[in-house]
Amino acid sequence: MIKITVNGREVEADPTKPLIAACDDSGIDVPRYCYHPAMEPKGSCRICQVEVSEGGRPGRVMAACRTQVSEGMVVNTEADGAHDARRECLEFLLKNHPLDCPICDKAGECTLQDYSFQEQQAAGRTGEPRANLEKRVDLGDVIMLDQERCILCTRCVRFQEEVTKKPELTNAGLASNSYITTFAGRPLTGNYQGNLADVCPVGALTLKPFRFKARVWNLEKSSSTCAECSRGCSISVEVLRRGDVKRIRPVFNPDVNQWWMCDTGRFSFPEVNDPERLLGGLVANGADLMGSTTGEAIKHAASVLSTSGSKVLIASPFLTVEEAERVQPLAAAIGAELLFVSPDANDLKDDLLHTGDPCPNRKGLENAGFRGISPKDAADRVTGADAAVLVGERILKLLGGFDLGATKLVTFDTTACLASGVEACIATPFYVEKAGTWINVDGHEGELTIARPLPSSVSPLETSLEELTKTLSRTGASV
Repeated sequence: MIKITVNGREVEADPTKPLIAACDDSGIDVPRYCYHPAMEPKGSCRICQVEVSEGGRPGRVMAACRTQVSEGMVVNTEADGAHDARRECLEFLLKNHPLDCPICDKAGECTLQDYSFQEQQAAGRTGEPRANLEKRVDLGDVIMLDQERCILCTRCVRFQEEVTKKPELTNAGLASNSYITTFAGRPLTGNYQGNLADVCPVGALTLKPFRFKARVWNLEKSSSTCAECSRGCSISVEVLRRGDVKRIRPVFNPDVNQWWMCDTGRFSFPEVNDPERLLGGLVANGADLMGSTTGEAIKHAASVLSTSGSKVLIASPFLTVEEAERVQPLAAAIGAELLFVSPDANDLKDDLLHTGDPCPNRKGLENAGFRGISPKDAADRVTGADAAVLVGERILKLLGGFDLGATKLVTFDTTACLASGVEACIATPFYVEKAGTWINVDGHEGELTIARPLPSSVSPLETSLEELTKTLSRTGASV
């Protein structure tokens, strides 16, 4: 580390990183469009200009992303010359950028808006017509491109070249006729297309599933952990007015996912917006299921389990560490082994993030003494017992391809069980509605936070499990 002075304060800087990174590490914000810490700096946008003095020489305005730090360097990010240079760059960028803010999905998160306000760049001085570029260019299933809005920062091109290593975008044309497009007009492919909208600093690249769905200032954002594989990427779950999840985005985590996430996790939110979710409880009434409260369903489940012979308990790999702790005394009360469903790896495994393992808390459950078994083995154990308890989000989906026979079933899931032997169904939260911990494939803990409130008729799973265990102890369940 070396010492430099930034805005009159001496700070330490890493000589292997550019000046803009040293400013970031010191808590000093420098505007940027083309610079991204995960990619090679290009200096194409020139908005990151600051005043730099070395060796006692007069200060010069330089692009911070392309300037290496040196011992004794003096930097002034608020110099008049730096602000003048930024305003000139903004005026140039705004020359062709359309006034789409009222209809742009990036409004409220657009750094072009932010820096225009910050640098007081409110008017242009040219009267020439704007560049005639394409709007609403369809780039496939995920991304919509608006070439008019593009400021040619090339972050999207470099993301594919440097991060996914599968380039499909290019900067075509020359000089003022440059524009972003795909090679030969082919649609984008791959499981990381959504990151293109994240790295785009303006509204040129937008997500099709999010277009015109919500204004970002109406979204409540909660940090959480992705549920779609054992990587456990850190994410932001964004909920519109305490209702549906409208967007999931990555949160920077240097130990797990850096700045990225796959599209499988990014677009998994329809699962948690299921309008047919189970609310409260269901109990058997002859050949039918009758609606009940959670408490009534738990009492019925305890009655069934206490009068049954052999019993088995199968847990979901979506259980949190805290929920698994509540399952253990229940398993002991009914004399069941600690088992969880462990599906085969899927074909989504890649070299970047996705592990191919659909169990987000495999390591956490194994650490708690649970043993993973295949869905078929789990179904066989259920059909071979007099009664079975199926616990956790998506447990029914994981076993949905197998006949569970006439075994007496007690289920804790977000959906109702339609198998012939079901005795009680008890509603549970989705992962976006609970707090807890998952442990990822590398042993890192991922925290779940409550992104939206639980429906009033649904109880936390830990509460329901604890209540069932207590009810069984009072009724004297046979082991």
